[in-house]
Amino acid sequence: MFAVLGLWIHRNVWIGGLFAAVVTAYFTGVLYGFAFFWIALLFLVALSYRLSITNPGFGVPPWSLLLVFAALTMWLALSPPQGFPRTPFVDSVRLSPDAVVWSMGLGFPKVVPGILIFGFMHPERVRSWRELGVVLKRVTPMFLFTLAGLMVIAVALGNVRFDPKWTPLFLVWAPVNLLFTVMAEEAFFRGLVQRGLNALGSNRRQAAIFSIAAASLLYGLVHYSGGWNHVVVQALVGASCGWAYHRTQRLEAAMAVQFGIDVVQFLLFTFPALESGFG
Repeated sequence: MFAVLGLWIHRNVWIGGLFAAVVTAYFTGVLYGFAFFWIALLFLVALSYRLSITNPGFGVPPWSLLLVFAALTMWLALSPPQGFPRTPFVDSVRLSPDAVVWSMGLGFPKVVPGILIFGFMHPERVRSWRELGVVLKRVTPMFLFTLAGLMVIAVALGNVRFDPKWTPLFLVWAPVNLLFTVMAEEAFFRGLVQRGLNALGSNRRQAAIFSIAAASLLYGLVHYSGGWNHVVVQALVGASCGWAYHRTQRLEAAMAVQFGIDVVQFLLFTFPALESGFG
């Protein structure tokens, strides 16, 4: 978490925090085996991408490094090799009688790529509280409009039902969700995939539409374990985040939209989904 917060402080802070986290993880058994190799490889590819952008004579085309980093990230996130055990944080909780059993764990495979994308590959970010306020103000109307439509669709598809509740677990879930899950997902799907695809097109409008659609569809498909209706809803969430990113070119805007949607669902609807409409 110190490394993630360091992204908005100074490069030395997030790099030092990430190094300390990896070293500590080895001493405590949270990482083992070849995990350090894969993390170091990700670090080197991300750094090489940054150098290829800032130094035209670097010798390696940026797009090739982007593809390598994206492939490594998808592999580590979806099918992590040995050496990346997941640390249980909340285990087998049912927040509503008809909800899917929910667990929350912490691990390195998703978070490290997100930190590296923010740190090396996507230099544009919010630099002050004032700028953050401007960004949030710009995306709030769109967020409220899409949120209403999204929840109607989720209820109609049988994903969730209206289920207002309060649990102290929210105080644990919220910061972990924002700084680990949301940060990592938006860094990859918006900061890497959408941004990379958008740069390929010569027609700005068509490139923007294609990049948002492709990144949103990919975001939906990685949630295929929940069934086709879950894929549809998550793709719509991705489209909302993608539009927010397109409007502002700031990952913080996409993070705010996804986190806002997650918070509304956690507090007011079934979380994470209805058992009858999942899988």
